[in-house]
Amino acid sequence: FFLTEGTFFLETLPTMPSLSTVAPSLVPFLSSSKILALYFASSWCPECTPVTPALKSMYLSQPDETEKLLEVVYISSDMSKEQMEQAISSNHGPWGSIPFDNVEERSNVKRNFGVCAAKEMKELQMDGPGQRKFGIPTIILINCETEEVMTTDGERDLMESGNNVLNKWKEMLTLS
Repeated sequence: FFLTEGTFFLETLPTMPSLSTVAPSLVPFLSSSKILALYFASSWCPECTPVTPALKSMYLSQPDETEKLLEVVYISSDMSKEQMEQAISSNHGPWGSIPFDNVEERSNVKRNFGVCAAKEMKELQMDGPGQRKFGIPTIILINCETEEVMTTDGERDLMESGNNVLNKWKEMLTLS
């Protein structure tokens, strides 16, 4: 179920392997929160520039609880390890990432969800019709209990609602 402007609809997504199978490094994040936000972005992407601080502000606004409502994991399209590390240290919140050196896992997650920067399409073998569904920035929300996609519109939700988006996402979680 997806919530959009107060409307619920069912979106058919292709059957995907378990996220913990595709990206084993995500398992600790899946077990420490209720919602996992996969943040596909890059430091060189101008469209990502306003999203990162909005995501950081929202992430830091979460109440302190034993189990967080939301964890974020950065899925980088940066061109180098140094570029990624600089972006993380200067702009990001205290969330996780799939390490730059773990190319196979980052690539698997990008292919699994059909998300990448345009310049990565050929390298990731996502240049065929319908293989790339989303560019960057994209935020995909995952229900940590079921590992099902809650929405692929997390970036739009965040930019429209700011820190209040947590309430919307919490409501979506109870409906999924």
